[in-house]
Amino acid sequence: MQDIHRGQILVTRVDDPVYNAVVNVLSPLGFDIHRAPWDDYLRDHVQITPFDVIIAGFSISGGGMDAFFRALRSRGSACHHSGVVLIASAEHLDVARAHLGHGANRVVSDRGVSSQLQVAVSDLLGVAPRVPVTTNARIKIYVEGKPVQSFCQTQNLSASGVLIRGFSHYPQGSKIDFEINLPTDSAPIKGSGTISRRTESRSEHVEGLGIRFTSFHGSDQRRLADFLATQR
Repeated sequence: MQDIHRGQILVTRVDDPVYNAVVNVLSPLGFDIHRAPWDDYLRDHVQITPFDVIIAGFSISGGGMDAFFRALRSRGSACHHSGVVLIASAEHLDVARAHLGHGANRVVSDRGVSSQLQVAVSDLLGVAPRVPVTTNARIKIYVEGKPVQSFCQTQNLSASGVLIRGFSHYPQGSKIDFEINLPTDSAPIKGSGTISRRTESRSEHVEGLGIRFTSFHGSDQRRLADFLATQR
């Protein structure tokens, strides 16, 4: 799976249930998630500390949003080019959308964090959205030039990679060949990739390997894309 230096996510101005939903969605994807209070210090924080994406709760009360965006997008700010996702209540979505193009890049409903946030963040970072797919796979991992073949199952799948369940003891960067059985197709997709990360079982509740695809056999990349399009 495509990891962007374990993308750094800053979350602010959300209550605990929304924050927990954000963690549940993004932590399994390999992001480092930081939480900060919504206060004057936050404006200094985003100017000196780079984050790939900032997720902020939107409120029509309390103010400070315009000042926050001025600090965030100021020349020389460490987060000048960071993606910003606003999480708003259903009744305030239209007001929050007024900030699109004026500091914010995406707006997500607080009722749709689980279904919308991954797509929004993935879109901003250029990471292919993943869908939960449990299917059989066969991988051949090259360790010190010697192939080790394993049969396993997938946890989720995207156009750019796959999370394989069941083991995590192979080193990051190892080359692999794969065959993944698609539930809708009798022939597996085949290709090559590299191990991009090992899961953190304590937070992700799964032990396994993230694999980033590097090449496909024949038309298998198109077959994978066609399958994923039916799963969203």
